[in-house]
Amino acid sequence: MTTSWKAIILIVMGLFLFSRILSGTLLFYINERFLWLTVLAALGLILVGISYRYRTEHDHDHDGHHHDHDGHSHGQLSWMGLLLIASPMVLGLAIPPKPLGAAAMTNRDISLESLTSAAAPEGGAVLSKPKTEKNILDWIIDFRQTSDPAALAGEEVKLVGFVYRDDRFAEDSFMVSRFVVSCCAADAAPLGLVVHWPDSPTLADDQWVEVTGVLEPGEFGGEQLPLVKAASVTSTDVPDQPYLYPF
Repeated sequence: MTTSWKAIILIVMGLFLFSRILSGTLLFYINERFLWLTVLAALGLILVGISYRYRTEHDHDHDGHHHDHDGHSHGQLSWMGLLLIASPMVLGLAIPPKPLGAAAMTNRDISLESLTSAAAPEGGAVLSKPKTEKNILDWIIDFRQTSDPAALAGEEVKLVGFVYRDDRFAEDSFMVSRFVVSCCAADAAPLGLVVHWPDSPTLADDQWVEVTGVLEPGEFGGEQLPLVKAASVTSTDVPDQPYLYPF
């Protein structure tokens, strides 16, 4: 393999990152606030790839030999280092991009306390949102900030999430769920609200739905938390941004 191949791999890696940015699928893996860092990384890979051959040729003596110090060539990117850089691209091409869903919740705690990475924002930013614009995270934060959870009873909700259920759920109930991401998918924390709906058995696990209804006092897994009494549950597409962010 030649220097030209190394340069090509670096450029292709940068273009691969740009393709994920433009398609929006990069947000399946990282918090959107880190998007600009990925843009810089992609640009850096492309620039390094373009300049790589020039730099390595510049390191040659006029007689065609490398400058060596203590037996080591300088300015060279090893194949092992290149392999590490290219490994995300290899995995990205081998595994179709998709957001975390119900399958990722199998071995996770889905109680209210599973909101481990989400801190309530300061200044009541969530509380100031119109009710129809609040997502699952907003309502759970409201619940945690409210001294009397019963005060939320009767509040109208409109939620989008995927269907999750296990053997703890009654036949007429499921959890409308999302993942909260602080940094990347590796630290994703599941959360959701239990929904009561007579036609719940017609819903498939991992199906994305839009739920409208009202909150009512309830209990799940020994914890007091608001439940959703659904007026309607309709199938919907996966949102452009399937994750929720705590900040």
